Amino acid sequence: MSAPITTFKTNAKECSVHEVVLGCDKLWAMGQEEAIRRLSKKRSSASSKYELISDFGARAARIAAAYASFYLEQGEDGKPEHKGRFYWMGLAAFASKQVKCGLDFIPSEPYLTLTPLAFQPPLRIGKNELGKGNFWLFQDIFVWHWFYSKYKGQFDECAPERNARSCEGQIKTNIDSLPWADDALSILGNLHVTDEIKSGFKSIRNTENLPNGTARREMQLSSLMDIANHEQRKILQPLIYEGKPFQTTLKMQAGFEWAPFVPVRVAAFSTACDVEQPELRVQMKKGDLYDETDRMVFITEIANQYHFLMGNKTEYMEGEIKKISTWSNQQ
Repeated sequence: MSAPITTFKTNAKECSVHEVVLGCDKLWAMGQEEAIRRLSKKRSSASSKYELISDFGARAARIAAAYASFYLEQGEDGKPEHKGRFYWMGLAAFASKQVKCGLDFIPSEPYLTLTPLAFQPPLRIGKNELGKGNFWLFQDIFVWHWFYSKYKGQFDECAPERNARSCEGQIKTNIDSLPWADDALSILGNLHVTDEIKSGFKSIRNTENLPNGTARREMQLSSLMDIANHEQRKILQPLIYEGKPFQTTLKMQAGFEWAPFVPVRVAAFSTACDVEQPELRVQMKKGDLYDETDRMVFITEIANQYHFLMGNKTEYMEGEIKKISTWSNQQ
């Protein structure tokens, strides 16, 4: 995909200033364009056009960096005094790092053809589905956070109006040309608001008003679990985990986890793909990853351990998140 950044015609008279209040639809379009730009690079130093990063692992690294930066309140819209309000984002930085590990583990074409013939179809399916889920989760969840960070006062009013298909002009062209766009937008209801998003951002707003302490910590975890339920149940489950070929691939992976060089179902609270320290890792040892109930048990274990570490090893955890935030220019 190659396209310029979105512009809106707001004034018919050249070289004049005209103040315009942008409606919810325009603000959502701006957010969607920013989500696309974060995963794109300029075609050349002299060009105003961008093209999507093609490497799935590099995309996952950039996604992890964006999540990490949001948690850390970096950038012009960040509010360091509220660091920790976007609590899910800190965990998501580690999660997207883990997806990057899985994507990098699977060889890209043409090197995939060097693997045993019997393993090539499931490897292709696994890479495609991981890449799709990671990409479209970002297109959904990043924009909710972007909008809240920039236009908090309009968030509740505008949330019900989000509809990726209502965008116009260049941004509509850009969205329609995204990988898997037709299937993803249809399955995900054009990225509309959910009850979990409403509840999660209500808890984020409450977190901002609480002093450091037990009540704030509980509110952080509440927001994290609401957004995790949205992420897992409303985005990833219908988008990738319902697919029978991907389920078969995940069963095969789980069946060979004991074998050398086969990745395990693990979340590591580190920039590394896995670690030896028991408290810095959570491994799924039973159940099926594609089963929503089994996976939510695993996600809850990860969330609880993340919450424990963020309270007891804050400096270490935020240090790792800060390292991940530097991955924003990977190609």
